[in-house]
Amino acid sequence: MDNKIAFKSFYDIYAPKMWGLILLANLPISQSEAILINTLTKGWKNFNQNRLTQGQVLIMLINLARIEGLFLECLNPIFKHKL
Repeated sequence: MDNKIAFKSFYDIYAPKMWGLILLANLPISQSEAILINTLTKGWKNFNQNRLTQGQVLIMLINLARIEGLFLECLNPIFKHKL
């Protein structure tokens, strides 16, 4: 039961952030959904095995999303603005 609660917390924190980033790529919705689902599933396994900061988790998720098909070029304006 605790694992379900922990996953819900993980999902509530990172799913909206990742969904917003994924939508910036203007991919078909079905592809965007698949990237999100696969990213969060793989990310949860890594998150559950390691003690990571929130920033490290977000970086890990962005990298997993890239592996799943997210074009990082769509994130350039965000990173340039934040720097």
